[in-house]
Amino acid sequence: MRLRYLPFAIGLLCSVATPGMAMGPDQLLANVSPSVFAVRTYGQQEAPMGAGSGVVIGPGQVVTACQVLAGARSIAVRRDNVSYGATLDAPDVERGLCLLRVPNLPAPAVQIASGAAPGFGQKVFAAAAAGTAVSLREATVAGLQAGANGKLDRIEASVAPEDAAAGGGLFDEGGRLVGILVGTAAPAQPRQAAVPASWIPEIRARGAVALASYRPAAPTAAQPAAAAAAAPVTASPGSPRVGEEWRYQLTDNLTGKRQEVRYRIDRIENDRVIFNQGGRIEYMDGRVDSIAAPAGGEFDAVAPPGGWVPANLTVGKRWRVSYRQAGTGFETQFDGVATGESTIRVAAGAYRAIRITYDGFMQRPFYGFGSSGSGSVPYKAVVWYAPELGRVVLFTADFVTRYERVSEKLELAAHRLD
Repeated sequence: MRLRYLPFAIGLLCSVATPGMAMGPDQLLANVSPSVFAVRTYGQQEAPMGAGSGVVIGPGQVVTACQVLAGARSIAVRRDNVSYGATLDAPDVERGLCLLRVPNLPAPAVQIASGAAPGFGQKVFAAAAAGTAVSLREATVAGLQAGANGKLDRIEASVAPEDAAAGGGLFDEGGRLVGILVGTAAPAQPRQAAVPASWIPEIRARGAVALASYRPAAPTAAQPAAAAAAAPVTASPGSPRVGEEWRYQLTDNLTGKRQEVRYRIDRIENDRVIFNQGGRIEYMDGRVDSIAAPAGGEFDAVAPPGGWVPANLTVGKRWRVSYRQAGTGFETQFDGVATGESTIRVAAGAYRAIRITYDGFMQRPFYGFGSSGSGSVPYKAVVWYAPELGRVVLFTADFVTRYERVSEKLELAAHRLD
């Protein structure tokens, strides 16, 4: 393996080579570096959360791995000391590819390889943003995996994954993009995995169903009052069913900012209920299987394995959960208690609900990125679960660190069936 770095500023001055011409590592680095950027994510009060890479595939368009964006409140695409604000344009959660919109981004697009998949043993190059430079690692195709449909699903390169490489590009010798880096191929074989770049043109169409959940519209001032006056939402016979949609209102208690959050059932497979095109997957009994794309603020981003409501919930039950959060890897430990049952009123109506409190600690970044800049802080969450609905109807979360403060509320606002 050979490792090369090229400062971003130098990469911007380089010309583009003929796409079909095989290039040496130095020439290839000079040609792809202008199109590879750092992707940074931030939480409440612009607190740093995570780091990855992205590849320019069109005017103002950057593709990255969806895992880079987990739990993000805001996104930036960076080069040197210049930062460009980015928004999620289209997610393809099932395949792990997300398209970012970056207005006024002065960067050329790469050429996406078309035709046959890369061959086993073929020379490839993994490019990612590393600090203020683009790194290029020479490798070979060490494995090709097919999906259930028999088509290429994963490419394995003979180099180990690197920090912040997720979302970077896998290029052939002609500088064509053949894959997007997504992580480790397998724990036993720490190879760099990539998904086929040929999937990129399909992101927008496949992500159309999920787009509403990522770009919610803020409710009008009249909406909360109208919702409160409406009859309480009830679970329909046959729930869950395809087309069913649960709408919540997420409120930042510190700023008063509100936004709508939607959980829409797109399909049901065996005992799994698929929401938001795979962004959230639950079991038929409401337990959480996975959350690939958090939409509901802290409710999704910090959720324990299985969700906030344990099985066989009864008043007085106590339990402890210790886990690493998906996407960030933050260590978390909570003590949960079902403290009582009472009637609670939310935007959707009044319900008998069991109150659950969570008290504990969560790892948070104190500065920059990486474990050296993190520590544990006290965290408190309160959950109100309505057994008649099988849903959480109200959730609050609060924590304070030296660099950030969070106080959120998520409440049920409406329930719809197509």
